[in-house]
Amino acid sequence: MSIENNLPEHLSTLRLKGKTLQFIVLRGTALEDKTWSETHISSTRNGYGQVSSVQSHNVLKRECWIRLENGKERVIALPDDSAFSVRAGQAITLIGVHSQHLEKNTVYYIALVNHAAERWVALNQRDVLRRLARANSAAAQGLANLFVFATLGAGAIVLMLINRSIHSNYAVPINQHVQQIAQWSLQRA
Repeated sequence: MSIENNLPEHLSTLRLKGKTLQFIVLRGTALEDKTWSETHISSTRNGYGQVSSVQSHNVLKRECWIRLENGKERVIALPDDSAFSVRAGQAITLIGVHSQHLEKNTVYYIALVNHAAERWVALNQRDVLRRLARANSAAAQGLANLFVFATLGAGAIVLMLINRSIHSNYAVPINQHVQQIAQWSLQRA
């Protein structure tokens, strides 16, 4: 994978549980920050096929369009519950991670830094964490579901412990490393 990296060596790699993660930063300019709401509607039917109840809920969606220094544009999904904001024209840094332990030739964007606001936000890291913990395979999910079904409550406890393990072994150290990269990026701006 040929990705140009301009991070200092101590920030460009992180080893976790025998896996090496490579971090990159991509600088650019925010083009647009969009927020919208989607309404999801579902219904249930009674034994006669008639609608017996209708439920709806709103989902807030956010995305930011970015033009990178190389001229390419990316759209990044922002957390809908964060106070992080960005305006058109503001300088940003996109933090990405790749590894042989993740999907080949794929950079996962895991944080966004707004230089004008001197703030950063973690992006959705679910896929990265699952792949690192090898909890993403269909077989692993199938076994977990079978275990939950077979043991009922005890299976749910095991899954909760697995999620806590993924959080402490991967999410916490990755976010601490990303925070260091974000601070480095802000100091360079």
